[in-house]
Amino acid sequence: MGGKCCTERKGTQRLRKQSLTSLFANGVAYAVSAEVFQKYDADGNGTLEKNELQAFFQDAFPFEDQAAKADAMIDAIDLDGDGKVGLNEVRAFLRCYDPSSNNIKMKTALIIIDVQNDFISGSLANQYNALEILPIINGMRDKFDVVVISMDWHPHEHCSFVESCNAGSVDIEEPKSGDFAPFTPVTLKDDADRAGHKQMLYPRHAVQDTEGGACHKDLVLKSSDDYIYKGTTANIDSYSAFFDNCKANDTGLTAMLEEKGVTHGYCCGLVFDICVKSTALHGAEMGFRMTVIEDACKPLSRDNDEATRKELGDAGVAIVSAADAVREVESIAANKNCTWNQYLSNVSRGKHAQRVHGQLQKPMSSHVQQGGGQPGFM
Repeated sequence: MGGKCCTERKGTQRLRKQSLTSLFANGVAYAVSAEVFQKYDADGNGTLEKNELQAFFQDAFPFEDQAAKADAMIDAIDLDGDGKVGLNEVRAFLRCYDPSSNNIKMKTALIIIDVQNDFISGSLANQYNALEILPIINGMRDKFDVVVISMDWHPHEHCSFVESCNAGSVDIEEPKSGDFAPFTPVTLKDDADRAGHKQMLYPRHAVQDTEGGACHKDLVLKSSDDYIYKGTTANIDSYSAFFDNCKANDTGLTAMLEEKGVTHGYCCGLVFDICVKSTALHGAEMGFRMTVIEDACKPLSRDNDEATRKELGDAGVAIVSAADAVREVESIAANKNCTWNQYLSNVSRGKHAQRVHGQLQKPMSSHVQQGGGQPGFM
């Protein structure tokens, strides 16, 4: 046992003698984030305190005096607000840091969410004419470095389907005295994969390999697009394109965006107050600068607009028009690098996203209009 500890200690000492450049020599910065973190975690307590973080950034930006900026750095990068920086927060920085130039690079992604037939003209047809957003999305999509198509992709029997619940295929806490109506909240019992939690029941929608689950024919799709499929298992729903509703499973979107060097994510699609919102909040929590393009979205219910705007704003997610998004993306394209102060500003915007999203278990069942209406069900 003592020999193993001694070996680990010597390995850590060797690691700390390595330069950032040598650490990054065999791969992109974010891919070696664990090794970088270990190098600067001098006391081995699993977090970077002010002095350790200062040492890291002095190496990352050797021609700048970082001593005076230490407090600002930890305040901006400390996404969970505990006064320390963890591996996830270091990873968020390293995905945009270019060690060959000591620059911070910017890259944009358009995340198009659930623009599928069932949400436009099918079983969950949007009541606000979702077809209106298609020309807006098509007209701006080529301005972005990366385009991701996110799709609900449910098995035929899914825990969010009122039909599955009424057939007894969903294990719930509530006693069943008759058929549930669409847009009724129920409580899913816990299972081996995830904890019990509230679930809204919807009409069957976006079933795998069906016409209802396909993207609308008027949505421009290209071979260069990336795809994310969510809600793919029967026992858990996934509003966000990043994680399922219990955060028990990762869709792979974070890794996809990291691999492509994306720093700025722009969300659009269906619907503003559920899947678009949840995707934007999770993206901000993961350290991306997130923006929602409002006129390229439709809500499930207009009654939720004010609350949705507040939740996004509290999490540092910007809400802009398509025209403003295009102007911002064109500006980023013209100058791929950002300053250190710009980076701090970008990251600090999303530092409360985890807290905000953690408070949204209640809104998981708040998609019904006040007064018991059934928004979007036609």
